[in-house]
Amino acid sequence: MKILIPLIICALVLSMSSLSYAAAGAPTTTIYQITSPSRAIAGSETPLAISAIISYNNTVVGYRLVVGVLDAGLSPERIVPGAVVSSTDPCANLPEASALCAITLPQSSGVVRVDFQIGGIFGGRQKPGMWDLNVTSALVDHQNTLVAGSVSSRLFKINLMPVALKINVPLNVAVTVDGVLQPAGSVSVGVALGQHTVTVTQLVNLTQSTRLRFDHWSDGYQSTLRTIVVTDSATLQADYVTQNLLILIGVQDNSTVSRWYNAGSNATFSTTQYLPISASLGELSPRISLQGWFEDGQRLTSSPTGSISMDEPHTNSGLPGGFLRTGSCARDSYCGNHSIPSYSTKKPTGYPS
Repeated sequence: MKILIPLIICALVLSMSSLSYAAAGAPTTTIYQITSPSRAIAGSETPLAISAIISYNNTVVGYRLVVGVLDAGLSPERIVPGAVVSSTDPCANLPEASALCAITLPQSSGVVRVDFQIGGIFGGRQKPGMWDLNVTSALVDHQNTLVAGSVSSRLFKINLMPVALKINVPLNVAVTVDGVLQPAGSVSVGVALGQHTVTVTQLVNLTQSTRLRFDHWSDGYQSTLRTIVVTDSATLQADYVTQNLLILIGVQDNSTVSRWYNAGSNATFSTTQYLPISASLGELSPRISLQGWFEDGQRLTSSPTGSISMDEPHTNSGLPGGFLRTGSCARDSYCGNHSIPSYSTKKPTGYPS
Protein backbone atom coordinates (compact mmCIF):
# COMPACT_ATOMS: atom_id res chain seq x y z
CA MET A 1 0.00 0.00 0.00
CA LYS A 2 2.92 2.42 0.60
CA ILE A 3 3.84 2.09 -3.07
CA LEU A 4 0.25 2.86 -4.02
CA ILE A 5 0.02 6.15 -2.10
CA PRO A 6 2.32 8.31 -4.28
CA LEU A 7 0.75 6.81 -7.41
CA ILE A 8 -2.73 7.72 -6.20
CA ILE A 9 -1.72 11.28 -5.30
CA CYS A 10 0.07 11.72 -8.61
CA ALA A 11 -2.93 10.37 -10.50
CA LEU A 12 -5.33 12.81 -8.88
CA VAL A 13 -3.05 15.85 -9.13
CA LEU A 14 -2.42 15.23 -12.81
CA SER A 15 -6.01 14.32 -13.61
CA MET A 16 -7.06 17.80 -14.71
CA SER A 17 -4.32 17.91 -17.34
CA SER A 18 -4.66 14.29 -18.45
CA LEU A 19 -8.41 13.81 -18.84
CA SER A 20 -9.31 11.40 -21.63
CA TYR A 21 -12.64 10.05 -22.71
CA ALA A 22 -13.36 6.39 -22.16
CA ALA A 23 -14.35 4.19 -25.04
CA ALA A 24 -17.74 2.56 -24.93
CA GLY A 25 -17.74 -0.20 -22.34
CA ALA A 26 -14.47 1.01 -20.77
CA PRO A 27 -14.13 1.38 -16.98
CA THR A 28 -15.39 4.78 -15.80
CA THR A 29 -16.19 6.81 -12.70
CA THR A 30 -18.73 9.60 -12.46
CA ILE A 31 -19.20 12.10 -9.65
CA TYR A 32 -22.94 12.69 -9.55
CA GLN A 33 -23.33 14.93 -6.57
CA ILE A 34 -21.27 17.03 -4.17
CA THR A 35 -22.75 18.38 -0.96
CA SER A 36 -20.80 21.12 0.83
CA PRO A 37 -21.42 24.33 2.77
CA SER A 38 -21.45 27.44 0.60
CA ARG A 39 -19.80 29.48 3.32
CA ALA A 40 -17.97 29.09 6.60
CA ILE A 41 -16.15 31.29 9.12
CA ALA A 42 -12.50 31.71 8.18
CA GLY A 43 -10.12 30.30 10.76
CA SER A 44 -12.74 28.19 12.55
CA GLU A 45 -11.42 25.00 14.15
CA THR A 46 -14.58 23.13 13.13
CA PRO A 47 -13.92 20.91 10.06
CA LEU A 48 -16.15 21.32 7.00
CA ALA A 49 -18.28 18.35 5.94
CA ILE A 50 -18.09 17.44 2.25
CA SER A 51 -19.87 14.46 0.70
CA ALA A 52 -19.65 13.04 -2.82
CA ILE A 53 -21.76 10.36 -4.53
CA ILE A 54 -19.74 8.46 -7.13
CA SER A 55 -20.62 5.67 -9.50
CA TYR A 56 -18.20 3.27 -11.15
CA ASN A 57 -18.96 1.11 -14.18
CA ASN A 58 -17.43 -1.63 -16.33
CA THR A 59 -14.53 -2.06 -13.98
CA VAL A 60 -12.78 -5.20 -12.76
CA VAL A 61 -13.25 -6.66 -9.31
CA GLY A 62 -10.23 -5.76 -7.24
CA TYR A 63 -9.57 -2.45 -8.99
CA ARG A 64 -9.36 0.52 -6.63
CA LEU A 65 -11.56 3.59 -6.71
CA VAL A 66 -9.52 6.58 -5.58
CA VAL A 67 -11.34 9.73 -4.42
CA GLY A 68 -9.81 12.90 -3.05
CA VAL A 69 -10.42 16.61 -2.39
CA LEU A 70 -7.80 18.90 -3.91
CA ASP A 71 -7.08 22.58 -3.38
CA ALA A 72 -7.78 23.96 -6.85
CA GLY A 73 -6.32 27.34 -5.90
CA LEU A 74 -2.79 25.93 -5.75
CA SER A 75 -0.51 25.16 -8.66
CA PRO A 76 -0.07 22.28 -8.86
CA GLU A 77 -3.21 21.23 -7.03
CA ARG A 78 -2.65 19.38 -3.76
CA ILE A 79 -4.70 17.05 -1.57
CA VAL A 80 -6.14 19.05 1.32
CA PRO A 81 -5.72 17.94 4.95
CA GLY A 82 -8.67 16.07 6.35
CA ALA A 83 -10.31 12.75 7.06
CA VAL A 84 -12.59 10.53 4.98
CA VAL A 85 -14.99 7.59 5.32
CA SER A 86 -17.20 5.82 2.77
CA SER A 87 -20.44 3.92 2.88
CA THR A 88 -21.04 0.46 1.39
CA ASP A 89 -17.35 -0.38 0.91
CA PRO A 90 -14.41 0.21 3.26
CA CYS A 91 -12.28 3.26 2.51
CA ALA A 92 -8.60 3.45 3.33
CA ASN A 93 -7.70 7.00 4.37
CA LEU A 94 -4.32 7.42 2.64
CA PRO A 95 -2.23 9.00 3.93
CA GLU A 96 -3.65 9.72 7.34
CA ALA A 97 -4.99 13.26 7.91
CA SER A 98 -5.49 13.74 4.17
CA ALA A 99 -8.74 13.97 2.24
CA LEU A 100 -7.83 10.96 0.10
CA CYS A 101 -9.56 7.59 -0.02
CA ALA A 102 -8.86 4.27 -1.79
CA ILE A 103 -11.69 1.71 -2.05
CA THR A 104 -11.10 -1.85 -3.27
CA LEU A 105 -14.09 -2.58 -5.48
CA PRO A 106 -16.04 -5.81 -4.75
CA GLN A 107 -17.96 -5.70 -8.03
CA SER A 108 -17.72 -4.27 -11.53
CA SER A 109 -20.34 -1.54 -11.10
CA GLY A 110 -21.82 0.30 -8.16
CA VAL A 111 -22.36 3.54 -6.29
CA VAL A 112 -20.50 4.77 -3.21
CA ARG A 113 -20.84 7.76 -0.95
CA VAL A 114 -17.65 9.31 0.39
CA ASP A 115 -17.74 11.73 3.34
CA PHE A 116 -14.86 14.10 3.94
CA GLN A 117 -13.93 16.36 6.82
CA ILE A 118 -11.58 19.14 5.67
CA GLY A 119 -10.13 22.35 7.06
CA GLY A 120 -10.62 23.38 10.68
CA ILE A 121 -8.35 21.46 13.02
CA PHE A 122 -6.95 19.56 10.03
CA GLY A 123 -5.49 22.73 8.53
CA GLY A 124 -5.60 23.94 4.96
CA ARG A 125 -6.69 27.40 3.90
CA GLN A 126 -7.64 29.63 6.83
CA LYS A 127 -7.64 33.14 5.35
CA PRO A 128 -10.88 34.86 4.35
CA GLY A 129 -11.85 34.52 0.69
CA MET A 130 -13.12 31.98 -1.79
CA TRP A 131 -11.66 28.49 -1.34
CA ASP A 132 -11.59 26.73 -4.72
CA LEU A 133 -11.79 22.97 -4.33
CA ASN A 134 -11.95 19.95 -6.59
CA VAL A 135 -13.31 16.46 -5.92
CA THR A 136 -11.64 13.97 -8.24
CA SER A 137 -12.20 10.24 -8.68
CA ALA A 138 -10.28 7.68 -10.75
CA LEU A 139 -9.58 3.95 -11.09
CA VAL A 140 -6.25 2.19 -10.68
CA ASP A 141 -5.72 -1.39 -11.83
CA HIS A 142 -4.00 -4.34 -10.15
CA GLN A 143 -0.61 -2.95 -11.20
CA ASN A 144 -1.42 0.42 -9.56
CA THR A 145 -1.69 2.07 -12.98
CA LEU A 146 -4.21 4.80 -13.67
CA VAL A 147 -6.99 3.45 -15.89
CA ALA A 148 -7.29 5.71 -18.92
CA GLY A 149 -10.60 7.53 -19.24
CA SER A 150 -11.65 6.74 -15.67
CA VAL A 151 -11.05 10.19 -14.19
CA SER A 152 -14.01 12.32 -13.11
CA SER A 153 -13.64 15.76 -11.54
CA ARG A 154 -16.00 18.42 -10.20
CA LEU A 155 -15.12 21.89 -8.93
CA PHE A 156 -16.87 23.62 -6.05
CA LYS A 157 -16.25 26.65 -3.83
CA ILE A 158 -16.59 27.55 -0.17
CA ASN A 159 -16.65 31.21 0.81
CA LEU A 160 -14.53 31.61 3.96
CA MET A 161 -16.15 34.58 5.66
CA PRO A 162 -14.17 36.97 7.85
CA VAL A 163 -15.23 38.34 11.20
CA ALA A 164 -14.91 42.04 11.97
CA LEU A 165 -12.03 43.28 14.09
CA LYS A 166 -12.72 46.95 14.87
CA ILE A 167 -9.99 49.26 16.19
CA ASN A 168 -11.23 52.61 17.49
CA VAL A 169 -8.61 55.37 17.60
CA PRO A 170 -8.50 59.19 17.17
CA LEU A 171 -8.63 60.50 13.62
CA ASN A 172 -4.88 61.00 13.06
CA VAL A 173 -3.67 57.71 14.58
CA ALA A 174 -2.28 55.00 12.28
CA VAL A 175 -3.26 51.35 12.90
CA THR A 176 -1.42 48.24 11.69
CA VAL A 177 -3.15 44.84 11.69
CA ASP A 178 -1.02 41.74 11.04
CA GLY A 179 1.71 43.93 9.55
CA VAL A 180 -0.64 45.74 7.13
CA LEU A 181 -0.89 49.51 7.59
CA GLN A 182 -4.50 50.71 7.59
CA PRO A 183 -5.84 54.19 6.72
CA ALA A 184 -5.47 56.67 9.61
CA GLY A 185 -8.32 56.70 12.10
CA SER A 186 -10.70 53.99 13.31
CA VAL A 187 -10.81 50.88 11.11
CA SER A 188 -12.79 47.66 10.72
CA VAL A 189 -10.74 44.79 9.30
CA GLY A 190 -12.09 41.41 8.19
CA VAL A 191 -9.96 38.67 9.76
CA ALA A 192 -10.05 34.95 10.32
CA LEU A 193 -10.61 33.48 13.75
CA GLY A 194 -7.37 33.07 15.67
CA GLN A 195 -4.45 35.20 16.83
CA HIS A 196 -3.72 38.60 15.31
CA THR A 197 -1.23 41.40 15.94
CA VAL A 198 -2.34 45.03 16.29
CA THR A 199 -0.11 48.12 16.56
CA VAL A 200 -1.00 51.78 17.01
CA THR A 201 1.16 54.92 16.92
CA GLN A 202 2.75 56.00 20.22
CA LEU A 203 2.84 59.76 19.50
CA VAL A 204 0.91 61.80 16.93
CA ASN A 205 1.77 65.49 16.39
CA LEU A 206 -1.34 67.58 15.77
CA THR A 207 0.66 70.84 15.66
CA GLN A 208 4.18 71.81 16.69
CA SER A 209 2.96 72.36 20.24
CA THR A 210 0.05 69.89 20.62
CA ARG A 211 0.19 66.12 20.30
CA LEU A 212 -1.57 62.89 21.20
CA ARG A 213 0.16 60.29 23.37
CA PHE A 214 -1.01 56.66 23.63
CA ASP A 215 -2.15 55.84 27.15
CA HIS A 216 -3.80 52.38 27.22
CA TRP A 217 -6.21 49.98 25.50
CA SER A 218 -9.81 49.71 26.59
CA ASP A 219 -9.10 46.35 28.24
CA GLY A 220 -6.23 47.82 30.27
CA TYR A 221 -3.31 46.62 28.12
CA GLN A 222 -0.64 49.34 28.04
CA SER A 223 1.64 48.55 25.10
CA THR A 224 1.08 49.96 21.60
CA LEU A 225 1.95 46.51 20.18
CA ARG A 226 -0.34 43.68 21.20
CA THR A 227 -1.85 40.37 20.14
CA ILE A 228 -5.50 39.42 20.31
CA VAL A 229 -7.14 36.01 19.92
CA VAL A 230 -10.31 36.56 17.88
CA THR A 231 -13.10 34.09 18.63
CA ASP A 232 -15.88 36.27 17.20
CA SER A 233 -16.34 39.84 16.01
CA ALA A 234 -14.33 42.05 18.38
CA THR A 235 -13.75 45.74 19.13
CA LEU A 236 -10.68 47.34 20.69
CA GLN A 237 -10.27 50.98 21.65
CA ALA A 238 -6.95 52.76 22.01
CA ASP A 239 -7.21 55.68 24.45
CA TYR A 240 -4.98 58.72 23.94
CA VAL A 241 -4.30 61.84 26.00
CA THR A 242 -3.78 65.31 24.54
CA GLN A 243 -0.52 66.98 25.52
CA ASN A 244 0.48 70.64 25.22
CA LEU A 245 4.00 72.05 25.14
CA LEU A 246 5.37 74.48 27.73
CA ILE A 247 8.42 76.51 26.64
CA LEU A 248 10.41 78.53 29.20
CA ILE A 249 12.81 81.22 27.99
CA GLY A 250 15.77 82.05 30.21
CA VAL A 251 16.24 85.40 31.98
CA GLN A 252 19.69 86.33 30.63
CA ASP A 253 20.64 84.30 27.56
CA ASN A 254 17.27 83.39 26.00
CA SER A 255 18.04 79.72 26.52
CA THR A 256 14.93 77.57 26.31
CA VAL A 257 13.66 74.53 28.12
CA SER A 258 10.53 72.70 26.99
CA ARG A 259 8.33 69.96 28.38
CA TRP A 260 5.05 68.27 27.41
CA TYR A 261 2.13 68.27 29.86
CA ASN A 262 -1.18 66.47 29.75
CA ALA A 263 -4.02 68.83 28.82
CA GLY A 264 -5.70 70.23 31.93
CA SER A 265 -2.76 69.55 34.24
CA ASN A 266 -0.85 72.31 36.07
CA ALA A 267 2.76 73.11 35.22
CA THR A 268 4.99 74.63 37.90
CA PHE A 269 8.19 76.51 36.99
CA SER A 270 10.78 78.51 38.91
CA THR A 271 14.12 80.27 38.77
CA THR A 272 16.16 82.30 41.27
CA GLN A 273 15.19 85.84 42.27
CA TYR A 274 18.67 87.24 41.62
CA LEU A 275 21.28 86.14 39.09
CA PRO A 276 24.94 87.30 39.18
CA ILE A 277 26.16 89.21 36.14
CA SER A 278 29.74 87.96 36.50
CA ALA A 279 30.59 84.69 38.17
CA SER A 280 34.26 85.75 38.40
CA LEU A 281 33.44 88.57 40.85
CA GLY A 282 31.76 86.20 43.26
CA GLU A 283 29.76 88.01 45.92
CA LEU A 284 30.93 91.40 44.61
CA SER A 285 29.17 90.84 41.27
CA PRO A 286 26.12 92.97 40.57
CA ARG A 287 23.00 90.87 40.29
CA ILE A 288 20.04 90.97 37.97
CA SER A 289 16.69 90.98 39.72
CA LEU A 290 13.77 89.09 38.22
CA GLN A 291 10.79 91.19 37.12
CA GLY A 292 8.67 88.08 36.82
CA TRP A 293 7.32 85.59 34.30
CA PHE A 294 5.54 86.93 31.19
CA GLU A 295 3.49 85.51 28.32
CA ASP A 296 2.54 87.58 25.26
CA GLY A 297 3.56 90.72 27.15
CA GLN A 298 1.33 89.97 30.11
CA ARG A 299 2.83 89.38 33.53
CA LEU A 300 1.84 86.00 34.92
CA THR A 301 3.60 86.47 38.25
CA SER A 302 6.30 88.64 39.80
CA SER A 303 7.49 85.66 41.84
CA PRO A 304 10.41 83.42 40.76
CA THR A 305 7.93 80.52 40.98
CA GLY A 306 4.73 80.23 39.03
CA SER A 307 2.20 77.75 37.72
CA ILE A 308 -0.12 77.62 34.75
CA SER A 309 -2.92 75.37 33.53
CA MET A 310 -1.81 73.43 30.44
CA ASP A 311 -5.19 73.49 28.71
CA GLU A 312 -3.27 74.95 25.74
CA PRO A 313 0.39 75.44 24.75
CA HIS A 314 2.31 78.20 26.55
CA THR A 315 5.59 80.08 26.10
CA ASN A 316 6.74 81.91 29.24
CA SER A 317 9.68 84.32 29.56
CA GLY A 318 11.53 85.34 32.69
CA LEU A 319 12.42 89.02 32.24
CA PRO A 320 15.23 90.80 34.13
CA GLY A 321 14.83 94.12 35.91
CA GLY A 322 17.58 96.56 37.05
CA PHE A 323 20.72 95.27 38.73
CA LEU A 324 21.63 95.61 42.41
CA ARG A 325 25.07 96.58 43.67
CA THR A 326 26.52 94.32 46.32
CA GLY A 327 29.61 94.43 48.52
CA SER A 328 31.81 97.53 49.14
CA CYS A 329 32.18 99.78 46.12
CA ALA A 330 34.53 102.30 47.77
CA ARG A 331 37.55 100.30 46.64
CA ASP A 332 35.89 98.80 43.54
CA SER A 333 35.81 100.95 40.43
CA TYR A 334 33.76 98.21 38.80
CA CYS A 335 30.68 99.51 40.61
CA GLY A 336 29.58 103.09 40.08
CA ASN A 337 27.37 103.55 37.05
CA HIS A 338 28.12 100.14 35.55
CA SER A 339 25.46 98.84 33.09
CA ILE A 340 24.41 95.23 32.53
CA PRO A 341 27.05 93.49 30.39
CA SER A 342 26.01 91.90 27.08
CA TYR A 343 27.64 88.52 27.50
CA SER A 344 25.56 85.43 28.26
CA THR A 345 25.76 83.31 31.37
CA LYS A 346 24.55 79.79 31.98
CA LYS A 347 20.79 79.30 31.80
CA PRO A 348 18.85 79.65 35.04
CA THR A 349 18.26 76.60 37.12
CA GLY A 350 14.93 75.33 38.25
CA TYR A 351 13.25 74.60 34.90
CA PRO A 352 11.25 71.38 34.68
CA SER A 353 13.24 68.53 33.17
